[in-house]
Amino acid sequence: MENQKDTQSQSIVDQIKEYIELQIKIAKYKAIDGSSGVIASVIVGATLGILALFLILFASFTLGFYLSEVLESFWAGFGCVAGLYLLLVLIISLSSKAIKNSIADKMITKIFNE
Repeated sequence: MENQKDTQSQSIVDQIKEYIELQIKIAKYKAIDGSSGVIASVIVGATLGILALFLILFASFTLGFYLSEVLESFWAGFGCVAGLYLLLVLIISLSSKAIKNSIADKMITKIFNE
């Protein structure tokens, strides 16, 4: 009778150990899945950011040369483009808190939804 109790208790201990090991593996796989999704999002975001930077750069040159031709002055054409960027900097700096909160919310949502 005691031998049977020892066998049952050993079986239960083995099952608990196996359960804990499986839970650890599941947690590792979930962490890998979540981090790989975040890393992929960062890579895609960085690529899109670089492409957007080139788009803005070449559009700025195009606008600068166009305005230079219209205003018949390189200073005036590129000055208008610089003024446009100054205006954007002012708008972004005045609304930086709202922009930071929005970005933080999106990042948190992205991390916990994947």
